[in-house]
Amino acid sequence: MRGALLTAAALCAMLLGVGVARADDGDAVRLSRGTLFVGQQQKMTLTVVTPVGATVEVDPAAPGWNGVEVIAITAQSRRDEPGRSVHTIELLVAPFLIGDIPFTPVVTVVMGPVATPRALPETLLKVVSSLAPGDNGELSPLAPPLSIAGAESPFLRPAIVGGVFAATVVLLLALFLAGQAVVRRLRNVRPPDVVPVPVRGLGGAEALLAEDPVGAYRRLATAVRTVLSERYGFPAFALTTGELQRRMEAEGVDRWQARLVSGLLEECDAVVYAGYRPAIERREADLTMAREVVEASA
Repeated sequence: MRGALLTAAALCAMLLGVGVARADDGDAVRLSRGTLFVGQQQKMTLTVVTPVGATVEVDPAAPGWNGVEVIAITAQSRRDEPGRSVHTIELLVAPFLIGDIPFTPVVTVVMGPVATPRALPETLLKVVSSLAPGDNGELSPLAPPLSIAGAESPFLRPAIVGGVFAATVVLLLALFLAGQAVVRRLRNVRPPDVVPVPVRGLGGAEALLAEDPVGAYRRLATAVRTVLSERYGFPAFALTTGELQRRMEAEGVDRWQARLVSGLLEECDAVVYAGYRPAIERREADLTMAREVVEASA
Protein backbone atom coordinates (compact mmCIF):
# COMPACT_ATOMS: atom_id res chain seq x y z
CA MET A 1 0.00 0.00 0.00
CA ARG A 2 2.84 2.42 0.86
CA GLY A 3 4.56 1.76 -2.48
CA ALA A 4 1.34 2.25 -4.39
CA LEU A 5 0.69 5.59 -2.67
CA LEU A 6 4.23 6.81 -3.40
CA THR A 7 3.93 5.80 -7.06
CA ALA A 8 0.54 7.52 -7.37
CA ALA A 9 1.84 10.70 -5.76
CA ALA A 10 4.87 10.82 -8.06
CA LEU A 11 2.73 10.18 -11.14
CA CYS A 12 0.26 12.89 -10.15
CA ALA A 13 3.11 15.39 -9.68
CA MET A 14 4.54 14.62 -13.13
CA LEU A 15 1.15 14.84 -14.85
CA LEU A 16 0.16 18.12 -13.26
CA GLY A 17 3.58 19.61 -13.81
CA VAL A 18 3.81 20.73 -10.18
CA GLY A 19 7.34 20.91 -8.77
CA VAL A 20 8.35 20.69 -5.13
CA ALA A 21 9.67 23.99 -3.80
CA ARG A 22 12.89 24.09 -1.84
CA ALA A 23 13.00 24.93 1.85
CA ASP A 24 12.77 28.61 2.76
CA ASP A 25 15.13 30.38 5.13
CA GLY A 26 14.07 29.46 8.64
CA ASP A 27 12.69 26.01 7.74
CA ALA A 28 14.19 23.32 9.96
CA VAL A 29 13.94 19.64 10.88
CA ARG A 30 14.88 18.45 14.37
CA LEU A 31 15.13 14.83 15.55
CA SER A 32 15.16 13.74 19.17
CA ARG A 33 17.76 11.05 18.30
CA GLY A 34 20.07 10.52 15.35
CA THR A 35 20.43 6.72 15.68
CA LEU A 36 17.47 4.32 15.89
CA PHE A 37 16.61 0.67 15.52
CA VAL A 38 14.52 -0.21 12.49
CA GLY A 39 10.86 0.41 13.30
CA GLN A 40 11.67 2.38 16.47
CA GLN A 41 9.50 5.46 16.95
CA GLN A 42 10.88 8.88 17.79
CA LYS A 43 9.78 12.53 17.91
CA MET A 44 10.46 14.93 15.04
CA THR A 45 9.84 18.68 15.01
CA LEU A 46 9.31 20.57 11.73
CA THR A 47 9.63 24.36 11.51
CA VAL A 48 8.09 25.93 8.39
CA VAL A 49 8.14 29.66 7.55
CA THR A 50 5.27 30.91 5.36
CA PRO A 51 3.56 34.15 4.42
CA VAL A 52 0.98 35.37 6.93
CA GLY A 53 -2.36 33.61 6.48
CA ALA A 54 -0.99 30.38 4.97
CA THR A 55 -1.54 26.91 6.44
CA VAL A 56 0.82 23.94 6.41
CA GLU A 57 -0.06 20.27 5.90
CA VAL A 58 2.31 17.30 6.21
CA ASP A 59 2.50 15.17 3.05
CA PRO A 60 3.34 11.64 4.37
CA ALA A 61 3.03 10.08 0.90
CA ALA A 62 5.83 12.11 -0.71
CA PRO A 63 8.85 10.06 -1.95
CA GLY A 64 11.28 12.34 -0.12
CA TRP A 65 10.55 10.60 3.22
CA ASN A 66 12.63 7.65 1.90
CA GLY A 67 11.36 4.89 4.19
CA VAL A 68 10.62 7.10 7.21
CA GLU A 69 6.93 6.64 8.05
CA VAL A 70 4.76 9.31 9.70
CA ILE A 71 3.00 7.53 12.57
CA ALA A 72 1.05 10.50 13.96
CA ILE A 73 0.95 14.30 14.17
CA THR A 74 1.10 15.01 17.91
CA ALA A 75 0.99 18.81 17.97
CA GLN A 76 0.82 21.82 15.63
CA SER A 77 1.12 25.53 16.37
CA ARG A 78 1.70 28.86 14.57
CA ARG A 79 3.49 32.03 15.62
CA ASP A 80 2.88 35.20 13.62
CA GLU A 81 5.80 37.59 13.16
CA PRO A 82 6.11 40.79 11.09
CA GLY A 83 5.66 39.75 7.46
CA ARG A 84 5.64 35.98 8.06
CA SER A 85 4.25 33.08 10.10
CA VAL A 86 6.34 30.36 11.77
CA HIS A 87 4.61 26.97 11.94
CA THR A 88 5.80 24.26 14.35
CA ILE A 89 4.63 20.67 13.73
CA GLU A 90 5.52 17.80 16.08
CA LEU A 91 5.43 14.31 14.56
CA LEU A 92 5.93 10.72 15.66
CA VAL A 93 7.95 8.87 12.98
CA ALA A 94 9.62 5.48 12.52
CA PRO A 95 12.28 4.37 9.97
CA PHE A 96 11.94 1.11 8.04
CA LEU A 97 15.18 1.06 6.02
CA ILE A 98 18.57 0.05 7.49
CA GLY A 99 21.74 2.13 7.11
CA ASP A 100 22.52 5.85 6.84
CA ILE A 101 19.17 7.08 5.53
CA PRO A 102 18.96 10.60 4.06
CA PHE A 103 15.39 11.78 3.91
CA THR A 104 13.56 15.00 3.09
CA PRO A 105 10.28 15.79 4.88
CA VAL A 106 7.70 17.26 2.50
CA VAL A 107 4.83 19.56 3.46
CA THR A 108 2.15 21.41 1.50
CA VAL A 109 1.80 25.18 1.99
CA VAL A 110 -1.78 26.28 1.31
CA MET A 111 -2.36 29.96 0.54
CA GLY A 112 -5.94 30.59 -0.51
CA PRO A 113 -6.77 28.28 -3.43
CA VAL A 114 -3.09 27.56 -4.18
CA ALA A 115 -1.36 24.53 -2.61
CA THR A 116 2.43 24.34 -3.07
CA PRO A 117 4.52 21.29 -2.03
CA ARG A 118 7.71 22.24 -0.18
CA ALA A 119 10.74 20.04 0.61
CA LEU A 120 12.29 20.83 3.99
CA PRO A 121 16.05 20.54 4.68
CA GLU A 122 17.47 17.04 4.08
CA THR A 123 18.18 15.12 7.29
CA LEU A 124 20.38 12.06 7.89
CA LEU A 125 19.21 9.25 10.17
CA LYS A 126 21.30 6.22 11.14
CA VAL A 127 19.10 3.11 11.34
CA VAL A 128 20.53 -0.14 12.75
CA SER A 129 19.11 -3.65 12.80
CA SER A 130 17.49 -4.95 15.98
CA LEU A 131 19.34 -8.29 15.57
CA ALA A 132 22.50 -8.93 17.55
CA PRO A 133 25.79 -9.21 15.60
CA GLY A 134 26.13 -12.68 14.11
CA ASP A 135 22.41 -13.45 14.12
CA ASN A 136 21.31 -14.96 10.82
CA GLY A 137 17.71 -13.81 11.09
CA GLU A 138 16.27 -17.32 10.84
CA LEU A 139 13.62 -18.68 13.19
CA SER A 140 14.80 -21.33 15.62
CA PRO A 141 13.12 -24.76 15.26
CA LEU A 142 10.16 -25.57 17.46
CA ALA A 143 10.56 -27.97 20.36
CA PRO A 144 9.27 -31.50 19.62
CA PRO A 145 5.76 -32.29 20.85
CA LEU A 146 5.40 -33.85 24.27
CA SER A 147 3.04 -36.66 25.11
CA ILE A 148 0.53 -36.23 27.90
CA ALA A 149 -1.16 -38.80 30.07
CA GLY A 150 -4.72 -39.95 29.39
CA ALA A 151 -6.74 -40.29 26.20
CA GLU A 152 -9.91 -38.80 24.75
CA SER A 153 -13.23 -40.35 25.66
CA PRO A 154 -14.63 -42.80 23.09
CA PHE A 155 -17.85 -40.77 23.18
CA LEU A 156 -16.16 -37.44 22.36
CA ARG A 157 -16.15 -37.64 18.55
CA PRO A 158 -19.68 -39.12 18.26
CA ALA A 159 -20.90 -36.36 20.59
CA ILE A 160 -19.25 -33.68 18.41
CA VAL A 161 -20.80 -35.14 15.24
CA GLY A 162 -24.20 -35.37 16.90
CA GLY A 163 -23.95 -31.79 18.17
CA VAL A 164 -23.02 -30.44 14.73
CA PHE A 165 -25.90 -32.36 13.14
CA ALA A 166 -28.40 -31.08 15.73
CA ALA A 167 -27.17 -27.49 15.34
CA THR A 168 -27.50 -27.77 11.55
CA VAL A 169 -31.06 -29.04 11.82
CA VAL A 170 -32.00 -26.22 14.22
CA LEU A 171 -30.39 -23.60 11.95
CA LEU A 172 -32.19 -24.89 8.83
CA LEU A 173 -35.50 -24.96 10.70
CA ALA A 174 -34.99 -21.38 11.91
CA LEU A 175 -34.16 -20.21 8.37
CA PHE A 176 -37.23 -21.96 7.00
CA LEU A 177 -39.54 -20.36 9.59
CA ALA A 178 -37.97 -16.94 9.02
CA GLY A 179 -38.42 -17.29 5.27
CA GLN A 180 -42.07 -18.22 5.70
CA ALA A 181 -42.62 -15.19 7.94
CA VAL A 182 -41.00 -12.87 5.37
CA VAL A 183 -43.13 -14.31 2.56
CA ARG A 184 -46.34 -13.83 4.56
CA ARG A 185 -45.37 -10.28 5.41
CA LEU A 186 -44.56 -9.41 1.80
CA ARG A 187 -47.90 -10.74 0.67
CA ASN A 188 -49.66 -8.38 3.06
CA VAL A 189 -47.64 -5.29 2.05
CA ARG A 190 -49.43 -2.96 -0.31
CA PRO A 191 -47.12 -1.40 -2.91
CA PRO A 192 -46.81 2.39 -2.61
CA ASP A 193 -48.71 4.55 -5.06
CA VAL A 194 -45.62 6.65 -5.79
CA VAL A 195 -42.13 5.27 -5.98
CA PRO A 196 -39.60 7.88 -4.84
CA VAL A 197 -36.86 8.65 -7.31
CA PRO A 198 -33.37 8.40 -5.77
CA VAL A 199 -31.57 11.70 -5.65
CA ARG A 200 -27.99 11.74 -6.88
CA GLY A 201 -25.63 13.94 -4.92
CA LEU A 202 -22.77 14.07 -2.44
CA GLY A 203 -24.64 12.05 0.20
CA GLY A 204 -24.24 14.46 3.12
CA ALA A 205 -20.47 14.78 2.71
CA GLU A 206 -20.58 18.47 3.66
CA ALA A 207 -22.03 17.67 7.09
CA LEU A 208 -19.20 15.19 7.79
CA LEU A 209 -16.36 17.33 6.43
CA ALA A 210 -15.17 18.74 9.77
CA GLU A 211 -15.85 15.87 12.21
CA ASP A 212 -15.52 12.76 10.00
CA PRO A 213 -13.16 13.44 7.07
CA VAL A 214 -12.87 9.72 6.24
CA GLY A 215 -16.64 9.37 5.83
CA ALA A 216 -16.87 12.66 3.92
CA TYR A 217 -14.11 11.79 1.44
CA ARG A 218 -15.49 8.28 0.97
CA ARG A 219 -18.82 9.84 -0.07
CA LEU A 220 -17.07 12.34 -2.34
CA ALA A 221 -15.26 9.51 -4.16
CA THR A 222 -18.46 7.45 -4.45
CA ALA A 223 -20.44 10.37 -5.89
CA VAL A 224 -17.73 11.27 -8.42
CA ARG A 225 -17.26 7.69 -9.61
CA THR A 226 -21.04 7.24 -9.90
CA VAL A 227 -21.34 10.34 -12.08
CA LEU A 228 -18.43 9.26 -14.28
CA SER A 229 -19.97 5.80 -14.76
CA GLU A 230 -23.31 7.30 -15.78
CA ARG A 231 -21.84 10.00 -17.99
CA TYR A 232 -19.29 7.97 -19.97
CA GLY A 233 -20.69 4.45 -19.70
CA PHE A 234 -17.68 2.66 -18.20
CA PRO A 235 -17.33 0.99 -14.75
CA ALA A 236 -15.53 3.72 -12.82
CA PHE A 237 -15.72 1.74 -9.56
CA ALA A 238 -13.70 -1.11 -11.10
CA LEU A 239 -10.81 1.14 -12.26
CA THR A 240 -7.85 2.50 -10.35
CA THR A 241 -7.33 6.25 -10.31
CA GLY A 242 -4.66 6.06 -13.02
CA GLU A 243 -6.76 3.75 -15.19
CA LEU A 244 -9.74 6.06 -14.72
CA GLN A 245 -7.79 9.09 -15.96
CA ARG A 246 -6.58 7.23 -19.05
CA ARG A 247 -10.12 5.98 -19.74
CA MET A 248 -11.55 9.50 -19.46
CA GLU A 249 -8.94 10.82 -21.89
CA ALA A 250 -9.75 7.93 -24.27
CA GLU A 251 -13.43 8.95 -24.09
CA GLY A 252 -12.54 12.44 -25.31
CA VAL A 253 -12.54 14.25 -21.95
CA ASP A 254 -10.30 17.29 -21.79
CA ARG A 255 -6.92 16.16 -20.46
CA TRP A 256 -6.72 18.91 -17.83
CA GLN A 257 -10.21 18.09 -16.54
CA ALA A 258 -9.29 14.40 -16.37
CA ARG A 259 -6.20 15.26 -14.33
CA LEU A 260 -8.23 17.38 -11.91
CA VAL A 261 -10.70 14.53 -11.34
CA SER A 262 -7.82 12.07 -10.93
CA GLY A 263 -6.14 14.37 -8.40
CA LEU A 264 -9.38 14.67 -6.42
CA LEU A 265 -9.80 10.88 -6.29
CA GLU A 266 -6.16 10.46 -5.19
CA GLU A 267 -6.84 12.97 -2.40
CA CYS A 268 -9.87 10.87 -1.36
CA ASP A 269 -7.75 7.68 -1.35
CA ALA A 270 -5.06 9.34 0.81
CA VAL A 271 -7.65 10.45 3.40
CA VAL A 272 -9.61 7.16 3.48
CA TYR A 273 -6.74 4.68 3.32
CA ALA A 274 -3.49 6.47 4.26
CA GLY A 275 -4.50 8.53 7.31
CA TYR A 276 -3.97 11.89 5.56
CA ARG A 277 -5.95 14.71 7.20
CA PRO A 278 -6.03 17.91 5.11
CA ALA A 279 -6.76 21.31 6.62
CA ILE A 280 -10.39 22.45 6.66
CA GLU A 281 -9.74 24.93 3.83
CA ARG A 282 -8.40 22.09 1.67
CA ARG A 283 -11.42 19.93 2.51
CA GLU A 284 -13.81 22.70 1.47
CA ALA A 285 -11.91 23.15 -1.80
CA ASP A 286 -12.15 19.41 -2.51
CA LEU A 287 -15.89 19.52 -1.74
CA THR A 288 -16.33 22.40 -4.18
CA MET A 289 -14.49 20.50 -6.92
CA ALA A 290 -16.56 17.35 -6.29
CA ARG A 291 -19.77 19.40 -6.41
CA GLU A 292 -18.75 20.88 -9.77
CA VAL A 293 -18.10 17.38 -11.18
CA VAL A 294 -21.42 16.01 -9.88
CA GLU A 295 -23.57 19.01 -10.83
CA ALA A 296 -22.02 19.31 -14.29
CA SER A 297 -24.08 16.32 -15.45
CA ALA A 298 -27.33 17.42 -13.81
